[in-house]
Amino acid sequence: MIVAASAVTDRPIIGIFAHPINSSLCPNEVSCQYIAASYVKFVESHGARAVPISYYATNETIDELFASVNGVLFPGGSAELPPGAVRMYEVAMAANERGGDHFPIWGTCLGFEWLVTLAGGTVVGGFAAENVTLPLVMNPAAAPTSALFGDLGQGLYDMLQGDNTSAFNNHEKGVTPSAFALSPRLSATFTALSTSVDLNGAAFVSSMEGRRGLPLYGVQWHVEKNAFETASATGGGVGAGWAYEAIPHGAAAVDVTMALAKVLVDASRRTDPGRHGFADPAAEAQALIWRYPVFYTAPEFAQMYIADF
Repeated sequence: MIVAASAVTDRPIIGIFAHPINSSLCPNEVSCQYIAASYVKFVESHGARAVPISYYATNETIDELFASVNGVLFPGGSAELPPGAVRMYEVAMAANERGGDHFPIWGTCLGFEWLVTLAGGTVVGGFAAENVTLPLVMNPAAAPTSALFGDLGQGLYDMLQGDNTSAFNNHEKGVTPSAFALSPRLSATFTALSTSVDLNGAAFVSSMEGRRGLPLYGVQWHVEKNAFETASATGGGVGAGWAYEAIPHGAAAVDVTMALAKVLVDASRRTDPGRHGFADPAAEAQALIWRYPVFYTAPEFAQMYIADF
C-alpha cells in the first residue's frame, strides 16, 4: 500500500507541458511552443500556480522541475510523446511507489493517451469523437469511492451519464476497453472509471485513475474547456458570434470543471514540501508562466501562451 505524505503545501505549483507550434506570434516568427491558457486557468481555479515545461526538456531539466513543482499536467494537442514526459512519469512513479511522497500527474485528451502509452497500453486511431459531447458510461469503480468522481455529487455524476452530458470530446484516438483490460501493466496501474461510445458505436475508455492510491488521473474528454474556452468565431457562413466548437458552458458543466480541477490541485497540495519546492522565491518567480506573453487566439483557443519556453 502506498503511503502518502501527510504534510500540506498551501501554494502548490503544477508544471504544464508545452507543445510545438508554427506561428507568426512566435518570437522567431516560425516555430516555438504553446500552452492553451485554459489549462493554466484550470489549475489556477483552485489556488495552484503554473510553470511551463518545455516540450524539449532534457532529463536533467525534468529532474530539477520534479524537485521544484507539486504536480504535472499533460494537456491535449497533437504532439508525439516527448522524452521529457517519459522521464517525468518515471521519476513521479518511482517517488509515489516508494512511499512518503504524493506527486500527481493529470492527462487530458492527448495527455490521457500519453498516460496510457507510458503505462504500457496501446492507443489506436479511427474513433469518431471530434467536436461532440458524449455520455460517460460509469464503471462500478467510478463512485462513490473514486478519487476522480467521488466528490462530484449525485447531480453532476448523473448529468455526466445523460444526454445533456458536459463531457466534450475532440479526438480520433483512444484505447478500447478490451485493450485496456488485456494490458497487464496498464490495468495494474490504472482503473478504468468510465467508457464512452463514439458516433459510430465504437467504445473507448474515457476516464481512469491510478490504482493503490496512486495520484494519477486521465480524462479523454476536455473538462477544462467548459469554463475557459468560451470564445466565439467571428466569420464563416453562419455569421459573427457563432460557437466554434460544441463545448457545453452551462452552470452544471462549469461545476464539473471546478470539481475536477479541485481533485488535481488538492492532490498537489499533498506533495511533500520537504521534497518539492524551488530553491528560493526568485527562482520560483522566474519559473512561473506569468512572465510569458499570452495572446488572444480565438476561436480554437481563447488564449494561448506562446514562447520559447
